[in-house]
Amino acid sequence: MSLWNRFGCLLTGWSYSTLKQCSEASRCQLSKYTSALMILILIWSVTGFCFAQRYIGLPVWGCAIVSMFFITIVIMIERQIILTTKKTFSMLAFRAMIALVMAVVGSTIFDQTMFGKDIDKQMANNIEIQVADLTKHRVHIIDEKLIALHTELDSLTKVNSNLQEEVNNNPFVIQTSVTNSQNKVLMPDGTFKTVNNPSVTKNQVPNPKLANVEANNKAIERLQVQEQTWTEKKQGMEEAVRAECKASVGFLEELEAMWTIISTRPLAGVFYLVFFVLLMSLELFVVVSKMVDDECDYDAAIKGAQKVRLVQFHQAFNRAANPV
Repeated sequence: MSLWNRFGCLLTGWSYSTLKQCSEASRCQLSKYTSALMILILIWSVTGFCFAQRYIGLPVWGCAIVSMFFITIVIMIERQIILTTKKTFSMLAFRAMIALVMAVVGSTIFDQTMFGKDIDKQMANNIEIQVADLTKHRVHIIDEKLIALHTELDSLTKVNSNLQEEVNNNPFVIQTSVTNSQNKVLMPDGTFKTVNNPSVTKNQVPNPKLANVEANNKAIERLQVQEQTWTEKKQGMEEAVRAECKASVGFLEELEAMWTIISTRPLAGVFYLVFFVLLMSLELFVVVSKMVDDECDYDAAIKGAQKVRLVQFHQAFNRAANPV
């Protein structure tokens, strides 16, 4: 048998030893399944690579791993159909539902890659709208902070101005201190009496409110620095918000941009629909082939081997249940 048949058995899960005993019709059926799987593998490998590169931002080796992950999922799904020996409507319906989901996801990722420049233009418009809304909101918050700072600064400046004027008018204040000294005086009767001699001392000292003025000056400087910082932040808010919006563009935002393009530009909508139908058809290619084609001798061999094995089991069980 050819390497293509060996590769097909590895891909689809068919038994190579059983296929060698079958006719050319079974090999043709295997080639059909292998070809259909290869088409899906190529499509979803590119889809997984583009998805990882555009939205996850992985390096090339990381994109290759994601691509292999997508390929593995596709192979496992298709094997559920290929290795099924019975043809049922429920199998067709379930696979059609999976095909619909995969076609939507695949066509969306592909179109977002192919419409990349158009999406970037639409995203630029969307970003400007977001920038305007966010800038307005954040500037409003900063204005409230600046108003509060300005109010506090004006109040403190007014209080400090009055204190400074009072200190200028009275730079020094008189500080009075009283000290008592005790002396013993000899009385006529020969006893001693203790007598207090108070003394009053007056000194000029700097006005104590000067310390309050200095503390208020430091507080005013701190408030002025905060006001300057918030003012500078307000002036650069638009550019900061724009950079933030550009850095946080995600899959859903680009999906909304693509939907805008598809819904407003008929040509883009037609192209998306055509690509969706193509993917949907390719996804259903294996299951339709499985449902429409006649049973090949490989399927008959699998069913026959199952019946033989079941008969052997029944005979073995009967001998065990009814020993001679």
